[in-house]
Amino acid sequence: MTLTKADTVLRLTSHPLQRCGARAAAELARADDPGAVTPAMLDEVADLLAADLVRAASVVDKEHPAYDWWKVLFALYPNSPVTHSKRSRDPGDLRLVVGRLFAGDPDRAAGSPCAFCGQPASTLWGKDKLPMFDSLKAVNTLPPGLAGWPVCRGCRIAMWALPYGSWVTAGSATVMTCPANAVERQFVQRNLERARRIQHAGFSSLPANASAETVTLAALRELGGRSTGSTLWLFKNDNQDAWLRVTATRGGIPSFLRRLFAEPECQAGWGALQRALTRRDKDGAVTASGAAAAARTLFDPVDRPGQPSGDRLERELLRQAGNLERFTGQTLAAWRALCRLYLEVVHGMDTGQVKPARELITAWIMVDPNPRGRYNKYAKAASRWTDLQRLLMDAAHRLLLDGGNPPDITPVAQSLLAPDLNGWRLRGLLYFDVVAELVNLGAPIGHKTSPDDPEDEESDPSSNPPDDEFEEVSA
Repeated sequence: MTLTKADTVLRLTSHPLQRCGARAAAELARADDPGAVTPAMLDEVADLLAADLVRAASVVDKEHPAYDWWKVLFALYPNSPVTHSKRSRDPGDLRLVVGRLFAGDPDRAAGSPCAFCGQPASTLWGKDKLPMFDSLKAVNTLPPGLAGWPVCRGCRIAMWALPYGSWVTAGSATVMTCPANAVERQFVQRNLERARRIQHAGFSSLPANASAETVTLAALRELGGRSTGSTLWLFKNDNQDAWLRVTATRGGIPSFLRRLFAEPECQAGWGALQRALTRRDKDGAVTASGAAAAARTLFDPVDRPGQPSGDRLERELLRQAGNLERFTGQTLAAWRALCRLYLEVVHGMDTGQVKPARELITAWIMVDPNPRGRYNKYAKAASRWTDLQRLLMDAAHRLLLDGGNPPDITPVAQSLLAPDLNGWRLRGLLYFDVVAELVNLGAPIGHKTSPDDPEDEESDPSSNPPDDEFEEVSA
């Protein structure tokens, strides 16, 4: 059945929360697209949502698995009729309350345009029924005399289908937007399955190694070579203080993911990073997923001034590698491959251009009877272009005095020593190149010589000293 625009009861808008909810409602209706949802399908979705809401809101036993879904609802709609502390616990009373939430508009012709999709709407909703609208600090943003925002029935249902399509915790939710419809839909489908598990068995039934980021990357990976980014909108809407955080991937991430899992050394580097970021308690139980933490390195903050400007993956790799004693040469070489791939695919950089600088530094280190001392001197200068410039000049001068023939770094010097982000990226890559080459040459610079073991998996990513971090560079 093909619906005309006039017949459409559920529209997909550009608002991230409505968009996620509309897709979730379409999946609940078993429709391919929100625009394909018929009035009868929308009635079925409203009945399904109402049944779930009544079940969760009438739970008395806080140890019951169904109570976890009520905690999700409370986090998103803390002042709503079905989460308020003074609500009735009687299912019959709750059905009447919920029925009013999703009832049809009494007089659409006399209504105003819906705040989300623009269709006629005569039902007004305030922030007690909508997540992420006015915070308690800004209560006077509505026009004078208006009791709420006009919201049509389709968008009302979408905004309460939101928890099914988003990545939810007991205190927050994450929605995803992407130019590729298939990626958005897959994100919603996977979260819908997760929501059903929470409703029936609680949060304890969920795997520990998944997150909104891992679900998004899995969907992006299936895009193949197509270049597109995605945005995650993480928000909390409680009675204390509502907040929103936004992170996004770069357009080259789908291609990067495809190649990452096609190249064994890069895949090994990704696995080593996941193990290094895994946190465990004293009994060995995982307390923080390394897979989720690694996935987050491919999402850059876009809404927080003053935060590091992107490239969280390279920053994390450099931070981990700052303590060589924790990792074998094989792991460090795998991280070099991972760093190279990221810069080549995501930033289109020529990673081979640092070769002369790598040869100069490694030659200067290896001719000294104490390679560890010269390596430490390089490591302290590696990130800052002014310090690295002086070290490169000193190294070339020393090799000349010793009768050597230092490589010509003129072609890469300007890019490598630039005080911008591209210069920082090349200096980070050079660090991995130097370390991997020193390991190949057998230099005693302090890396592990025994095979990687569970020690890497249990390492705490916060254990590295701050001096090991590369300098922050703004664009």
